[in-house]
Order: sequence, then structure tokens, then C-alpha cells
Amino acid sequence: MYISEKSVKAAFSAKSGGCNGLRTGLEPSLGGALREKAVWVDESVCIGCRYCAHVASNTFVMEQRLGRSRAIRQDGDSTERIQEAIDTCPVDCIHWVPFESLEALKQELINQKVLLSKARKLGFMNSETEKQAKKSIISNPAFHAGGVFDENIYEAQANAAGYTKDAYLNIMTDIMASELYRVSLASSGFVIKKEVEELAQLLEQTVDIDFLKIDTQKLKEQIDNPYEEIMDFYQNNQIMFFSEEQRSFKYLILRADDYVNLVEVPENYVEDAYDDYLMKTDSSKDIRFAHIMIDKVNYDSNASAFDAMSKVVNEINSGENFEDLAKKYSDDVVTKDIGGDLEYFDADVFPEQFALAIKNLGLDEVSDVIELEDTLHILKVTEVVENEVMSLEEMKDNLINELVKTESIALMTDDYEIIDEMIFSNNESIESIGSSISKSVFEETDQKLSNFNFEISDSRIKDFIFSPDTNINEPAVFNFEDVVILVSLSSITDLYLQSFNDVKDIASDYLTDKKVSEKKSLLASELALAKEENTLDSFMQAYDFISNESYVDVKRYSSLLPQDVISEIFKLDTETSTILNSRNGDIYLVEVIKFNQPDNDAINDLYEQYSAFSEEKVSNNISAVIEEDIFQSARINLNNLAF
Repeated sequence: MYISEKSVKAAFSAKSGGCNGLRTGLEPSLGGALREKAVWVDESVCIGCRYCAHVASNTFVMEQRLGRSRAIRQDGDSTERIQEAIDTCPVDCIHWVPFESLEALKQELINQKVLLSKARKLGFMNSETEKQAKKSIISNPAFHAGGVFDENIYEAQANAAGYTKDAYLNIMTDIMASELYRVSLASSGFVIKKEVEELAQLLEQTVDIDFLKIDTQKLKEQIDNPYEEIMDFYQNNQIMFFSEEQRSFKYLILRADDYVNLVEVPENYVEDAYDDYLMKTDSSKDIRFAHIMIDKVNYDSNASAFDAMSKVVNEINSGENFEDLAKKYSDDVVTKDIGGDLEYFDADVFPEQFALAIKNLGLDEVSDVIELEDTLHILKVTEVVENEVMSLEEMKDNLINELVKTESIALMTDDYEIIDEMIFSNNESIESIGSSISKSVFEETDQKLSNFNFEISDSRIKDFIFSPDTNINEPAVFNFEDVVILVSLSSITDLYLQSFNDVKDIASDYLTDKKVSEKKSLLASELALAKEENTLDSFMQAYDFISNESYVDVKRYSSLLPQDVISEIFKLDTETSTILNSRNGDIYLVEVIKFNQPDNDAINDLYEQYSAFSEEKVSNNISAVIEEDIFQSARINLNNLAF
């Protein structure tokens, strides 16, 4: 995509924070809701490329010890800037999550470390695991250049994260071992009977409880806000009632689809495209091949590198096994231990020199030495799979569609170049540009940053429109693959204090929430005191929004109570009372009567059930096993379990 220099500047000057940098007490970390989502980095997937930290440096930092990015501050950058950082991630490891999920996600990272410890003890760290890790690295697009795995990029990325190539491979092997341990619990061939029984014991444990519940919704329904109180609240909290800045903008859009009717495809173009298809199918064969690589960097001169490769060639000619020689001599750290296997040849992935060599090789034949810029290669065809070649008639419609699409984009690009020239050479308005290329200009009015809605969903357009550096009537052009959009800011409506009549209902809702919060805090204290003094009956008679119930045999994943409340209940001791605040706003005074363990007969029945679980199901439940069984009982020292 192309945008003007000014647009780039605008995109990188967005104000930080959800409320123009002002603390209002409404931030989620303070119990409010200005931003409902938090940003989370899945450190088990992160490769340490640092892209996110470069874009949103107030939010993301590199954890040097682990070579992973981490979100250290939720309000460090604007939502738009964080989204831009997310978009730069090559492995999709950064996500928006509900704020309340952060603690659970952090716990999951700890779980992963514990999994690794157990995987090591149980022997999941082996040569096969390392092979799988190497294949994962080869297929990772973050280490590709032009669609091809590039060892130099791999090494650079590993070094940037603070690792050597081998050290990074070890990390990936650790991750693979952890996942194998997870999966093993779902397979009777690998599951240890004792482990399944422990899982069943833990997940089938139940609890008997008594509890008092303060129903927030019922409490809210009983609150009345007189007109004078609402007015006082409005006057004393005016910062809450300022309008959001509004911006209007004009735009025109070029779409490749709009040019389709202008395209005519000559017959010879279709024939040429079919010839290209035949070439790409490589004579109707899928060819699997392997290589032995000599890296010139490891040698004093080109001559010595060629000498080393000549030695390999001589051993091949003497009848030595190619796979064994790859393991012995290849400098490709990723493939050498798997016999140099590069899987199936793809002309779009591998260098042209490989294509030329492969074309002339039959099954089990070995190529001459191939010299690339910094490396020498010998290729061997290890498998040939015949494919069916479609006829010209079978392919014709698809080929025409592709040609039409390509030419449509080319015609759109011609108009884009006209736009570009008119903006940067003649400083033309968006209206005159639209007239010159016969395109209509549209307008979006009164758009707000918080709920910006536009048919082209791209954060850079939003950044341009709402940047403080964007001037009115100075257009910017954004060029996507099959869409070009020209945008020009037309007006700005500044913040202003909204009248009481316009926001009195909102003010009343705010006041109600304030009263509810204050009342719940008071009631929670009074409730605990009443229980201690055995005066609950008289206390409850005064409030119809407080209920008293008893449940027996409540499971960990029961829907009888909010899940966050149940999770806390299972951490309590028997005959213990505590006040629990649910995320839905309700308050619970809970007393644990007793915990119930399944008997041996039940466990025997459950063994078959748990053994038959899918990998996904067991993988989802293993976190609970680890948390309860390992963390609380065994009390493993997590400091010794770093990846």
C-alpha cells in the first residue's frame, strides 16, 4: 500500500490512551469500561521479531531472558496503534481479549512451563520431537523470503531474539515436547493409567455450599434518582458528559471489479496463460526432493567450499547413501538431520536453478553442483507423483477470469497514478480529481473515533482521519491490492459540554451505578457481620434482593453459579466463609460445607470415559489438573521451569 508522507506521519502520531491521555477512573484496570478489551501476547507462539515493539513501544517490550514480546501496559498506546502493531505480527501471536481473561491467560503460560517440566521427565524430548520442530521452522512464513525458507533470515530472527540458530531450535523442540505431552493424555497408547485416574479424581470432585447472594440487578431496580440529584451529579462530573470529537470526510473509491467490463481478452492471451499453467505443473508431476548444502561462509574461500562439495560428490558416486551424507556433511541445520528432505518442489518457492535441475532428473537421480549466491547444493529426487493435467477447454474459464482480474487491476492502477500525480504535483482537491477520472465523491459525516465505521476496514485510514496532524481538504491516497481509496478531511467538530437535557438519562444511569457500588460495599460488610453475629434472618428480611441458598455436589464446570465464583470456591478450605465478587456484579457470601471425592468404582467407570476423550478435550482440561494437582499440592518452584 502507498500513502503520502504526511499520512505516514499522521499514522504514527495518534494520541495514546483511551481518553486522550486523561485518567477518569473509568479505565478497566480501575473498575471502569472505557476500553473493554486488553491486548495479549501468546508467548508460546511469539518468535521475538520485535515488530510490535517498534510500532507500539509504550505497550510492548521484549522480554530479553525469554526472547519474547510482552504487553507491559494496556494504556500505553492508542487502540489504533496497538491494532497496527498486531497487523505487523508475522505469526499472529497478539490478540485482543476481554480484560477479565488476562489472569487466566497468564496462568496458562505458567501451565505451559509446568507441562514442559513433566514432558522432559517423561521422555518426550527426543530426536523425533526435534525433527518436528525443524519442519515447523521451515514452514514458518516469518523465516521466508519470496515464499522460500531463508536460513539467513532465520538466523537473523533468532539472533534478534537473543538466541543462536541452535538455541532457537531447542526452544521449538521444547514447545513440541510440551504439546506431545498434552496430546498423550488423550491416547490410550501413551496415557499412564495413574495420570488418567488423577485427572478424573480432580475433575469429578464436587463441593457442598451455603451462600447468600446480593443480586445487583434487583438492587438497581430499587434505586430512584430524583431530578435534583441527577442535576447535581451532572454539574459535579461534567468531564463525563463532554461530546466526543466528530470528523467528516470525503472520499472516492476505485475498485478493480468496476473495470471488468472494460477488459477484452484476446484468444492468444488465453493460450499463453495455458502454457504457463503447463509449465507450473512441471509436466504433470509432483516431485519430492532432498539436498545437501555447503555454506561458503564456513570456508576460507570459494575453492575450499567447492573442494568440500567435491568430496560429497565422490562419496555419492561411490554408492554412499544420500540421506546419510546429508546428515554428515550438510550445513543446513534445519534439514540435515532429516536427510536433507525439502518435501515437494514448488516453482514459486524454490530458486530457478533448482527448477532447471529438477526438470532434468528422474527418480533417485542426483543433480550436478548448483551454485547460488552464498551456498552450494546437490539435489536428489526422492519421490515422483504423477498428476492429471487439465485440458485447455477445462481450464479456459478460470484462465480468462484470472486474466480479466489482472487487467482490471492494471486499469485501476492507471487511474491511481493519475490521482497520485494530481495530489503531489498540482495539489488538486478531491472533487477535481473525481471529475478528471469520472468517479463520484462521497461524504461521511460526524464520525467518532470510538465507533468509527467505514466500508474500508483499515486502521491506517482511521489514523489519517483522526490524526491531529491531518489538515482539512488535503487528500491522501491509499492503494490496496484491488482497491484504491482517496480520502480528504472536510470538517472537525470539537469537544463540547453536552446539555443536561441531552444526557440526563445517561447521567441518571451513571448515578445509579455509583449508588449501587456504594450500597454493595456497605451491604457486603453488614452481611459478613450479620453472619458472624447470627442475625442473618432479620438482616435478610430488610432486603428482597438478598437470597439464601444451598447447593450440593457442585462440579467445577457447573452452570449453577458464575464460573469465576465456582473457581474461587474450589480454592477454599472446608467450613470457611468468604465474600466473592462476581464479574457480573453480584456478590456472594459463600460457606464451604464439604468437598466430595468420587469413589473407586466411579473412578474406574470414568477411566474409560476420560481415556476416550478427544485430544482437544483433554488439552482443555489439563490446565485445571496442573493448577490444582501440581501447583497447590506439589508446589513446584516455577523459577526453575523457564523455557
